[in-house]
Amino acid sequence: MRLKSILILLVILLALGGYFYYSNRPEPAPKPVSQVFVWLFEMEELQRVEMQLPQENLSQAFIKEADRSWSFDDAQRAKVDMKRWGGGIPLLLSGPAAARVIATNATAEKLAEFGLTQPQMKIILTLESGKIMDIIVGHSTPDGTNYYVQAPGSNDVATVDYTWYGVLERLVKEPPYIAPATK
Repeated sequence: MRLKSILILLVILLALGGYFYYSNRPEPAPKPVSQVFVWLFEMEELQRVEMQLPQENLSQAFIKEADRSWSFDDAQRAKVDMKRWGGGIPLLLSGPAAARVIATNATAEKLAEFGLTQPQMKIILTLESGKIMDIIVGHSTPDGTNYYVQAPGSNDVATVDYTWYGVLERLVKEPPYIAPATK
């Protein structure tokens, strides 16, 4: 009788141990979501940047000099203020992360709906290879947290964070000229 009681207790102990093991196992780590970029290239490849705000009739262009510094692309070739330009601007332009892909191969009607037929901003990037990338930025999303962007060379539409747009818009509206030295 005593052996029978020990076997029953052993079975109960094994059952509880199995339940405890399976109920307290850690959840498997979620697979990382791969980052989607609207376009992507190495920032060192960027040679020239032109940004236009068509609705405000404003534009600004910048060019990378032989010494790898950046200047305004005009007759004076004034250097840009590196405190505002830094490495951040070429990095921002080399490939913004898509907050969300909205449409692939969008129709003309959809492009108009997103403000891409009458854009807020046009960006023309020239790479060292001579490749030119035309980027069109449309309306902000209804909640104001993103802007619609048409991927270069396609009718694919994604959204990018509003701060990305704000930094680039400021380069046109408040160009990064070096402040004159104070005496």
